[in-house]
Amino acid sequence: MRASLVVVAALLSSCNFPTVVPEALNTEFKATGEVLLYNRTASFDAYRVRSPQCNLSKRTDGSWGGVIAERPIDVTVTDKRISGVEFMLTREQSDGNHTVITGQFQGRIYRFEFDDSRAIIRAPNSSFTLDGRQVGPNQTTYGPQGNLQLRGEAGGENPPWPQIGFALMAMMN
Repeated sequence: MRASLVVVAALLSSCNFPTVVPEALNTEFKATGEVLLYNRTASFDAYRVRSPQCNLSKRTDGSWGGVIAERPIDVTVTDKRISGVEFMLTREQSDGNHTVITGQFQGRIYRFEFDDSRAIIRAPNSSFTLDGRQVGPNQTTYGPQGNLQLRGEAGGENPPWPQIGFALMAMMN
């Protein structure tokens, strides 16, 4: 039994697990995008997503890891999907500037829908339908008082994936 444990430990120590990209470790965090809904907020740059409840970083193999709502996150990312244990998001974009991001976190279902006239957010403990969209030079807002603000890259025509998905989930947790 001990010999087996020694062999397993030796194999694991020789494996090259992905590490956080050097840019996430060696540069100061300067948000290029931010999502704000009332008193909830999350921001991101090319390598990190941050909020009071979130700390995620990109890894050298393209995966992402960290925590959201005190839960460890270890996910793989493709052009339209983020997937891992207890965490999954899918992004669908269609003509007419219509984007739908659906998924789940810890078995709870989330939906974020954006188009030229409204934002719809459905989460386990809250639901928002924010009519009216205003596009400015550095942000896009939804709702009568600009209740949802998508600043910087978050409010652009094609927000960076997976950062926008992580930021939306972080904002709602």
